[in-house]
Amino acid sequence: MNAYIIVIFILAIAYTFYMGFSDGANAVATCVATRAIKPHYALIISGVVKFIAPLIICFWLGSDSVARTVGSLIKSEAFVGVTPKAGFIFLLSTMLAALIWSLISVFTSLPNSTSHTLLGGLVGAGLVSFGIGGIDWSAVGIKVILMVFLTPIICIIVGILMDKFFIWICRRMDRGVKKFFKAAQVFNVTLLSTSISINNVQKSMGVFLLAMGMCGGIDMDTYAFDFWTVAVLSFFIMLGLLLGGYKLIYTVGKRIYRMGTIQSVTAQLSTATVSLFCSFVGGIPVSTGQVVSSSIIGVGISERISGVHWTRVKRIFLNWILTFPIAMCVGALICLILKAIFL
Repeated sequence: MNAYIIVIFILAIAYTFYMGFSDGANAVATCVATRAIKPHYALIISGVVKFIAPLIICFWLGSDSVARTVGSLIKSEAFVGVTPKAGFIFLLSTMLAALIWSLISVFTSLPNSTSHTLLGGLVGAGLVSFGIGGIDWSAVGIKVILMVFLTPIICIIVGILMDKFFIWICRRMDRGVKKFFKAAQVFNVTLLSTSISINNVQKSMGVFLLAMGMCGGIDMDTYAFDFWTVAVLSFFIMLGLLLGGYKLIYTVGKRIYRMGTIQSVTAQLSTATVSLFCSFVGGIPVSTGQVVSSSIIGVGISERISGVHWTRVKRIFLNWILTFPIAMCVGALICLILKAIFL
């Protein structure tokens, strides 16, 4: 790896750490809020899974469709004639935009659409670097912009249907059902942590893939991620989870809808179902914070619609809608400044 790739990889590590800090909390929010699992136990379980799952799935099994999607948002023909320095400026602008907007979101204490901060910065910097024709707008339109609006709808519907199903199941079970669902949350935290980590780690892998292609001259179509790249990113998403995110646990776990144990299990399963489908079937870099919050909203609507804190929901939805265009503008602005200085 040359100096350009090393710098981008360091920034990708920083962003992966942030994803662990924010979306990591989403993985354990509901089970901690319902007191099904003590916070430190939940964090340890989730942290271990977040480290191991990407290694198994993204490296040994070679499932990296989300990373390939991130890499494909810029057309391969746009790379022709682009110098490593120009590619570095593009990727540096992308990562700075993502990190700056993410830090702003941390201070709001609201679930942030991590995928859209990164993808917005990438598209904005790409417009400045390669022009309108350099962006694969079909991929951006379907797998990014459309999913901003479609993902919450899908999650809410899945949450409602799954909650109705579990209510029907519980009516046919004895009083020990709550103990069963409480124990089931250990499994759910594992499943949910897996679904979140493999999607999030691949976003950073996608940035690294672009760096290898633009700054290293590697054929992105045939490039295979090595063990240490995936291992380092997995470690930092785990570290981010273990070192922070308690404010977001409170925001997601209690301030959207106050759930019981059964509702927590339902929301977790809804989230994992949608996240895993997006990762394995669609190769979609979905916002896991968006999936978690929307699933909770769906469960709340199913249980008691008046119990959903709609004022906070409106703020969260507004944050999701604004994230991509704002990050895109920030990415474009940073890229213009850096190009004026260094190119």
